Amino acid sequence: MKLIEKVYVDSVPRGISVILGADIGGTNSNFGLFALTDNKLTLLFSLHAKSQQVDDFTQLCKQVQEFVAAQYDMHIQAALFASAGVVSPDRDRSKPTNLSFEINAHAIKGATGISCVYVVNDFEVIGYGMHLIDPDDLVKVHHGTERKWAQKAILGAGTGLGKCIMFWNSLVNRYVPVASEGGHADFAAQHEVEIDLIQFIQRTEGFKCNVSWEDVLSGNGIQRIYQFFHSRANGGAHARSEEVPHPDEIFKSRNHDQHSKDTFELYTKLYARCAKNFVLDALALGGIYIAGGIAANNLPMFELSAFAKEFVNCGKQGHLLEDVPVFVITDYNVSLYGAAYYLVLEGVCKPS
Repeated sequence: MKLIEKVYVDSVPRGISVILGADIGGTNSNFGLFALTDNKLTLLFSLHAKSQQVDDFTQLCKQVQEFVAAQYDMHIQAALFASAGVVSPDRDRSKPTNLSFEINAHAIKGATGISCVYVVNDFEVIGYGMHLIDPDDLVKVHHGTERKWAQKAILGAGTGLGKCIMFWNSLVNRYVPVASEGGHADFAAQHEVEIDLIQFIQRTEGFKCNVSWEDVLSGNGIQRIYQFFHSRANGGAHARSEEVPHPDEIFKSRNHDQHSKDTFELYTKLYARCAKNFVLDALALGGIYIAGGIAANNLPMFELSAFAKEFVNCGKQGHLLEDVPVFVITDYNVSLYGAAYYLVLEGVCKPS
């Protein structure tokens, strides 16, 4: 497996003990190596692999451990893997929803010799990492006032759709993240075009269950919406999967391709609705934070009037939503910081 390295410091130290914080998503598996000094984390370098190319995740972890040892003479003393999926009660294993392999802490310990390994939900660790990133990497896209000690919410579309609720715990004097699988809840269609989209997905993909938020708010969702508009414009004939552009290309071509423009606008509206519903579900008057590469790489989405209009489109609580701030997290490493900080803050491995 090919590992891509990215270095974040002028000179990577050698011969030290480090913490591994990893984010295992449906597209990328990212491994961050951190130095811990006086309870302060420093991201030294990261290693990256394509998740869909991984057959044996435990062997990939062994490859990472061997690289760290051979290249920098470092010892990994503790590791936390953020998984895009449901985590076991003992936080020792997880089967990422959109991947074929399992993350098994016991197998990783046996293969690498790392003495302490945990697995946590990927959006839960974003909650741990938010305050560690540069404030400039939190872009405010809907103005409002954060209500002190009120719940906050994290939402993000990528390969899938992740969610997390954060509540203020006065006993520990900090926000505590709570994992969610709300991305798999039913997509809430409101207009005829959206009902047609649902029926198109069910018909062309043979769905036996309801269409979920993740089915439309994700990378695959962008392509589904594009196919839908292509079909409507071509008498019901939809493009073959190999003819559908990459999600990034669809959004980049929105200014000169009508199907891409329609996709971008509908996706924006649905993103706003999903965010609005989550704010109401969690009463997240402390703000909602949007993570994931789709949002970070497409900030113009949130400048469309359709986003702001749909976000406050609520008959009885529109005035409440008008005052809820919305932020986009643009630091790609927030999950790596959160994974490492979880180990430090929760003390499960008691790193020295």
